[in-house]
Amino acid sequence: MLVVCEGTVTEKQYLDGLKDHLRAIPVEVVDYECVGKGRDPHSTVELAIRLRDKAHRRARAQRDAFLAYDAVWCVVDVDDHATLGSALSLARRKGVNLVVSHPCFEVWLLLHFQELSAGTTRPEVVRKLQDHIKGCNKNIPVNFPFERHDLARQRALRADPEHCEVNRIGGNPSTNVWLLVDAMKRSGKAGDRR
Repeated sequence: MLVVCEGTVTEKQYLDGLKDHLRAIPVEVVDYECVGKGRDPHSTVELAIRLRDKAHRRARAQRDAFLAYDAVWCVVDVDDHATLGSALSLARRKGVNLVVSHPCFEVWLLLHFQELSAGTTRPEVVRKLQDHIKGCNKNIPVNFPFERHDLARQRALRADPEHCEVNRIGGNPSTNVWLLVDAMKRSGKAGDRR
């Protein structure tokens, strides 16, 4: 599984921490790669496609199907990105699973602690998150409650019940990062290598 994140710090740290957590319970996620690039959504999807295609070429050349990714995911925010619409279209055409948080990825983190129902802004979400995790800025603390990912999923669905597919923008606030989390859990249970 390949995951390419628009953000360079928070998203990658969360997903790497979750990967470690999933190994702690009887789930194995092997050769999971998460690349944080700090790009706009369209560039993030383009990078994911390039990395996927490169891995497929290498798998063919070495005659080893396990070198190819069986799933490609991108994690992006709504923010004020002019390229989000084209990223969604490209992801649909090229078979990339795009998960979108509105207004920002930190909505997913905050859902580990509380419900969200009213429209919000990035600064407001970050402030609320800092109320739960003292000193939290862009870095995920080692004591982050990764085990609450199922609770965060339930809260995300309550916040926007329609945001339950990839390659779709939900209302404010919303996130469908839980789809990626579910895929990571399934991948580990199946023992997938990539």
